[in-house]
This record gives sequence, structure tokens and C-alpha cells, in this order.
Amino acid sequence: MPARARTEWARWLIGVVALAAGIVAAVLLAGQGGHAARPRALASMFEDDRLLVQQPMTAAGTATVERTLATLRSLGVDRVRLLVGWYYLAPDNNSAVPPPHFDAANPAAYPAAAWAPYDRAIRLANQAGIAVDLDLSAPGPLWAMRPGAPDVKTSLHYAPSASDFEQFVTAVGRRYDGHYRVSQGRLVPASAALPRVSFWSVWNEPNQPGWIAPQWVSAAGLTVPLSARIYRGLVDGAFAGLAATGHRSDTILIGELAPEGSSATTALSPMPPLPFLRALYCLGPGYRPLQGLAAVALGCPARAGATSFRAAHPGLFDATGFAHHPYSFYLAPNVSLPNPEFVPLADLGRLETALDRAFAAYGDARRIPLYLTEYGYETSPPRTVPPKTSLRQQSLYLDEATYMASRDPRVRALSQFLLEDSAPDTAFPPGTERYWSTFQTGLEFLGGAPKPALNAYRLPIYVPAASGRSVRVWGMLRPATNGTRQMAEIQWRPVHGGYRMIATVTTTSPSGILEKTVQVPGAGAVRLAWRTPGGAILHSRAVGVTG
Repeated sequence: MPARARTEWARWLIGVVALAAGIVAAVLLAGQGGHAARPRALASMFEDDRLLVQQPMTAAGTATVERTLATLRSLGVDRVRLLVGWYYLAPDNNSAVPPPHFDAANPAAYPAAAWAPYDRAIRLANQAGIAVDLDLSAPGPLWAMRPGAPDVKTSLHYAPSASDFEQFVTAVGRRYDGHYRVSQGRLVPASAALPRVSFWSVWNEPNQPGWIAPQWVSAAGLTVPLSARIYRGLVDGAFAGLAATGHRSDTILIGELAPEGSSATTALSPMPPLPFLRALYCLGPGYRPLQGLAAVALGCPARAGATSFRAAHPGLFDATGFAHHPYSFYLAPNVSLPNPEFVPLADLGRLETALDRAFAAYGDARRIPLYLTEYGYETSPPRTVPPKTSLRQQSLYLDEATYMASRDPRVRALSQFLLEDSAPDTAFPPGTERYWSTFQTGLEFLGGAPKPALNAYRLPIYVPAASGRSVRVWGMLRPATNGTRQMAEIQWRPVHGGYRMIATVTTTSPSGILEKTVQVPGAGAVRLAWRTPGGAILHSRAVGVTG
């Protein structure tokens, strides 16, 4: 989840500056809606580690995981993203040296109790028909970090060792190769192998100092984006570890970048995503391979060489996709940010162009797909300080974001971050910024009471274009079985009165996406209605139309 690298009021000022650009973007988006491309597949991902991984290994904890997965299944979620914190699995994780004779590539060398929450989540997700993405990430054990961190917290992600990470990934890959057998008490028999995991992400938000430090260092008169060099090594290690355990043909994502950063270049200054990307691929501002001292300082070849660089770092070029977290925090998803190095959802084209130029610099014409593995909006209530959106805005923004992601041919998945709001940080006074420094992006309030966005997520609807009584309606039947033929109603109601059907629409989209232009009788509202296989009728939120 994104580190709050700047103050809340700084975000507010950026939003004000971006408002005019956002209005222009919205107009352009609406103008394109009437000539939109054919609807395409968009996988629905979800993350809530507190509810899926961090529950106690008790009957009550297991019931919470099962209940959460049942809710996600009812929402139409295809895959859950689980953050696998290296630190929480490693033995002697606060020691400066690993245990004697520790075989870090052997899953049996790690404490069985540490694996148990992940084993449970993966087994139960598999039983619920939901796939899994394991994000192998910080924090890590102290013995795998370089000494010299400025504080205890930073010491657990301070220049992590790529070779140690490779051994850890090898252990995880072996455990979840589909053949590894382990008993988990009464939950599963000892003879049952753990399910295979075939979808992986490498390290969360490496361009943020809360996940990799130092971000920048000074060396030989140069200011070096060291976090990109560190992350390149972690990608190398993860790719090698997964390949060694039979996962080379799996889905493997790299990147996982946060959307913003700082212009400062200190050890703990967050790096904007595009400078990080260029440094990761050993490129200068003009997307030409670095040479000489600048290259050496960043761990790149002193002389530009496409063949040698590609061979040394296959994960950078052969990864299945590039993951990104295109948060806008409190701005509408169609609002572009003025900083050309930032990449919110409205500016995905910046990332796509940067990736294409990076690959082209090494003679590769591939257009790598994007996976948007974290997204969401914090709401008020419960928040009382900026950034915040109203409950109504959260519903509208999430539906619009889903529409936008579905229209981008490079995007393969969009992930919602949190089912339930995080609790505030009670170490700070109530109502302060630090008190609300946790995430309130849930579709439910803390405790499980639903927000309006819960229903909006289940059956998204968006009106990208309208001209008089001609209205273009886009929607998504998220809970429908992927790739099946489905029919929904488009219903209209006047300003005063009840709903009636004005059109039906049929879809065979792999993810239940539908789109149709309808003639509305006048001003009022439109919504979708869909009958589930069990006979229940679900309705989308209502969208006002002028008619």
C-alpha cells in the first residue's frame, strides 16, 4: 500500500492544480465513448491481508477467512492478492545472522506456524474457486539486509540481499508447486498436497522508502537512484527462484509501482515511477542506455549492449506483465496529474509509452501488458481529514475506474484494495492526520457494515456518452461466470416514479462486460438489472440522465 510520502495538504494542492486538466480529460473521455472499442476482458482482483492472512489460526479465524472469501466470490472476484512478507516467514528474523546451517531454499527450514496462515488462505481460496497472486515482498529478516539503516523499521527493507531473496523465493516456489504435502490439523488431511500457485508478483512498491531503502545515494559526485538497482537484483533473484521450482511459465509480474513520488533525492524520498523505471532499465532521461560512470554506479554495463543486458536480466523483459498502483487518492479517476513523471489511472499512457521506449532501447518491440494490482478510494465517513471522498463518490469513482481500465487494451486486471476499512492508528490523537494514516478504502466499514460501493463494485455501471435522449450505457456483470452468455436489463425511471425496462443487452464477454446505446424517454435515471443463476435479481446503482 502506498507510503504517505507527502502531506495530505500537498495532495490537496496538486488536486487543485489538476482540476482544469481533469475537466478536459473528462470531456475527451465522453467524446470517445460513442465510438468505443469492443468490450474486452478485465480480471477482477482483490486484496485484504488482514481478513485473509492475518487472522489467528483458530476456528474463529478460519471462519473469518471463509466468510471473507464467500463475500468476494459473491462479488465476482477472480483472484486475491496476498502479500507474503519475507520477515514473517524467516527464522531468527531480528538477528543480524541467519540460523546456523539454515537451508533457506528449503520450505521445511522455516517455522511451520509461519506458513500456516498462507497455507490456509491458499487452500480456502482454491476451494472457493478464487485464484491467488502471491506478492513476495518486504519486510525481510534483518540478516538479509545491509547494515546502516537510519532506524529499526527501515532496517527490515534496507538494501535487501538479492541472493538471499532468491533462496526465499525458491522455498516459496517449492511449497506451492502443487506437490508439497503438509498437514494443517483438522482443516486438511496430511495426504493432501498444497494447491499450486501460478501467479506471482515481485516486491510491493519498490519506488517507496517504506518498502526499499535507500531510494537515493550519493556516490562519486553522482546522485544515484539506488532503489532501482536493488530492485533489479530482486527481480533477477525472484525469476531464478521461480524458474528453479517449475514456475517459469507462470504469470510473473514485476513493477508494483506507486503512482507518485517526490522531487527530493534523499535516502528516504519516494521516487516517482517513471524515473524509477528508467533507472531500472539502465536508461537516461532520453531512454538511451546509460554509459560510463553513470552506468557503473547504477549497476549497468559501462558500454551499452542490448544483448548482454537482456541476457543478464531476463525478468525485466520476459515477465508476463508490469504491475502498477494507479491511485488518484481523492481525485476522480479521469483527472490527469500535471507532473509528467506521475502515473495515476488517467495517465496510464505515460507508463505504457515509457515501457515501450525502454524495451525498444534494447531492440524489443514487445508491448508488455499492465496489471493494476492496487486501487481504491478512502471515504468520509469514517475519515475526518483529507484526502477523502464521499460514500457516493467512492461508488462513482470505482465504477468509472473499472470502465477506464476495461477500455485500455494493455490492462489485464484491476484490483480493489480492502474489503473492510483499516482501523485508525490509536497511537495518535483522534481526528488527526496520523490517526487516519491507515487506509479507509474498504467497500465495508470496519466491522463489516456495507458502504454503497459494495453493491457498485458487484454490478458496475457507467454512462460514457449521452446526447439528448441517446445514452450509451456500459456495465459489468461481475458475479457472472466468466465467458458465459448473459442477459441484463437496462431500466429507466423518471424523476418521479418507478423503474421500467427500456432495453435488454446480451454479452458473452470473458468478464461480463456489456455496452449498449439506448433511447431514454426523458430525464431520470438508468440502472442495470441482472438475474443470478440462483434466481436473485441484482441491481446496479442508479445513474442520472438528463434525457
